[in-house]
Amino acid sequence: MANVFHRHLDELNGLLVDMAERVGEAMRQASTALLEADTVAAEAVVAADQDINALQFRIDDRIVELMTQYEPVATDLRFILGAVRISVDLERMGDLAKHVAKTVIMRSPVSPIPDSLHEDFAAMGEAADRISEKLVGILAEHDRLRAAQMGLDDDELDAVQDRIHRQLPELPYNPQVAVDAALLARFFERFGDHAVRISYQVVYQVTGDVHLNRP
Repeated sequence: MANVFHRHLDELNGLLVDMAERVGEAMRQASTALLEADTVAAEAVVAADQDINALQFRIDDRIVELMTQYEPVATDLRFILGAVRISVDLERMGDLAKHVAKTVIMRSPVSPIPDSLHEDFAAMGEAADRISEKLVGILAEHDRLRAAQMGLDDDELDAVQDRIHRQLPELPYNPQVAVDAALLARFFERFGDHAVRISYQVVYQVTGDVHLNRP
């Protein structure tokens, strides 16, 4: 019975890794759509969000089955509780990629970002991509050391967001451009924040340590 239970736990973790990969690809495509004003790519991101949501429902169903059929305790219970929170954060990361894509669609055929901020948003896209790749590895391997360092990666997104905000008053465009730029920067920044929260959950799953200094 124990071997069957732990096989189901491995399958649950596999679903989380799959969801993290899909979320990372969604933000990767959304970033490309943003930088190239590509509405076709943006529409693909919006459509794919349904698959991410469906995967969260599968994870929820699997968690209910594990909780009701096996009554887990100790480390196994920590893993399942962490999985609940991780799937929620992953779903929100997918939503943030969708928000980026929807902004591209709404402003088409004009790019939602001015040329002067193109380099900064390219940097945010690259940082989000690195964070996504690290997150997949952390979930797959339960690497608590890399998980504990995720906040350092998120600092890069925070720094670029601050740089964008400082430039907003100087933009020679209408106010809508500044609003779009601020919101888009926020979407990327929040994407990183959720990755940090997930990393904290991995640390909790492995060690039982709880990070309370969260905003």
